[in-house]
Amino acid sequence: MDRISELSDDILQRILYLLSQEDAVRTSVLSKSWRDIWCTRPNLDLSDTNFKQEFLSTVDKTLQRYCDRRICLEKFQLSMSLYYSHSDLKSVWFLEKWIRALTNMGVKEFRLSIYSKDSRRRTRRVKLPFVVFEAECLQDLHVEGFMFDQTTIERNILSKHMKKLHLEKVSIEDKIFEKIITSCPLIETMSLESCKKLRNIKAYNLRHLKEFSFSSSSDEQCRIEIYPASLETINIEYADVSFPKGAEFHSLNSLFMNRVMLSSFDHFSSCKFPSLDNLAILYCDGLDESIEESHLFIDAPNINTFGYYGLLIPSFSFATTSREWSSTLFLLLTDDPSLWLLQLHKLLELLSRSEISLSICQSVRINAEDIFQENHDLVQDIKDENKPAVVVEELKLQGDLSYFSPLTNGLFSICRPRTIGDINYTDSESVLKNLMKREGGNQDELRQLWLPDLEEVSLEIYDRNRREWDPTSLSDLPDYEEEKRISTRFALKWREN
Repeated sequence: MDRISELSDDILQRILYLLSQEDAVRTSVLSKSWRDIWCTRPNLDLSDTNFKQEFLSTVDKTLQRYCDRRICLEKFQLSMSLYYSHSDLKSVWFLEKWIRALTNMGVKEFRLSIYSKDSRRRTRRVKLPFVVFEAECLQDLHVEGFMFDQTTIERNILSKHMKKLHLEKVSIEDKIFEKIITSCPLIETMSLESCKKLRNIKAYNLRHLKEFSFSSSSDEQCRIEIYPASLETINIEYADVSFPKGAEFHSLNSLFMNRVMLSSFDHFSSCKFPSLDNLAILYCDGLDESIEESHLFIDAPNINTFGYYGLLIPSFSFATTSREWSSTLFLLLTDDPSLWLLQLHKLLELLSRSEISLSICQSVRINAEDIFQENHDLVQDIKDENKPAVVVEELKLQGDLSYFSPLTNGLFSICRPRTIGDINYTDSESVLKNLMKREGGNQDELRQLWLPDLEEVSLEIYDRNRREWDPTSLSDLPDYEEEKRISTRFALKWREN
């Protein structure tokens, strides 16, 4: 017995709501009762990629049917391509007609994606019709590929209940953007991706904003001043960012900054992040420890994970009461590592209360003699002051293995890694020899500063089925097969300080 077909139309429409447009249409062949249900479901997703011919006519007739039958439409998605020619001008006319009809149907979620090019295949943006913002019931707006100009906001913006705003690959100037967000104070989620002409963002009035995401490119630099106390997530790529001095982000849980320029280190350091759980800073300019003003103090008592990726060794310090938190550092070694190692030692000391994972990508030639004296004095000072070496849970080294020995001599002088990972298992034997061999000259003298503390080195192989590391030996390693993904690492046991 077909019990599903006996359900009410409201329940059947809700089932179809969860399906794609194509799958919803396919249900029309199931039985007579299913034949026309898809025509009245509360969401439409129409793309010209799925209609090889008569796309405009199909959309027009579909919306007219909804209007004639006074069917409520909650969600509407439209994706189409235009090539600027006389024949496609009617597409723009249809677009305005459809949007006006949708505003009258009480649509709550609206997604418009348009890809337009001229006769030379250059990107051309279609003006977004002003009627979009006349939809009083609109709560979620996603616009892609349009141009916002003065005509877009020439009338009053009636979408006062909008909670989500996503602008992608649009052209929009500061004044127009400011009027939109000023007129929509209930926005909770705002995402701005690859927006042209947008140079300044100030969102002080968005008292309900919880999630803010911004991404651009290096040639579209934007200045962002953002401080709604309600913020829970910030994700920013390629921008100049200003944090208000002394601000308290009491709800902020996650902060991600990629290629961001902080306008003031003092202002950021004076902010409080009592709920911050995750902080990631990637390739941000200005975090050079050699510049005194660039020290970054982070007041995050409940931090759980911290990540830093960059070319320079930053100067960070944390005010935290967290007992168990982790730090992930990924450093690109592009210069002589003499001062580099001294700076790294300072950073590791500042993060020593966390569980540290350190990855170093090294591609330059290392002059072992140049770094000997400086590291020798550093380690000697540590020993004279009876300081325990910083424990690193995981050390990953990437680069030419011919530089492995002088680099590890320097690293082992300032930290005690428990594992060395990300090693191609075909290189395991040479890495083991590098760890255990004696060297002549200054390198051997430097090695003797840490080698007495190394009690044991063992090889481990990763079991992908059990997701665990197992002890092994060089003789037990499987034969090399290019298609096999085999991971090995070394476990190091150090003498207790």
